[in-house]
Amino acid sequence: MHFELDQKAKSWLESKGKHLTVNTVEVKGCCIAGVQDLMTIPKKPKDLHRYNEFTVENLSIYVQKNIKVKDKISLKVAGVGFFKGISAKLTN
Repeated sequence: MHFELDQKAKSWLESKGKHLTVNTVEVKGCCIAGVQDLMTIPKKPKDLHRYNEFTVENLSIYVQKNIKVKDKISLKVAGVGFFKGISAKLTN
């Protein structure tokens, strides 16, 4: 698995403890099929056996095992001020 991580995202993760958890979130609606998206949390997961661990540039990234990645995951800083976080997207 490959990760695309820019310097801004790397610095932000280092300031938060060097751990990132990537999960799937499914949003269901009454009229449409569920949409699956990625959610990130800047900490180590509690249940490690449900995740694959990857080390990228001295950072630990935990990816939920049911996420199927064809090429890579792009990680970028999103938000402003106190509401900053890391966004994750599957890319080709």
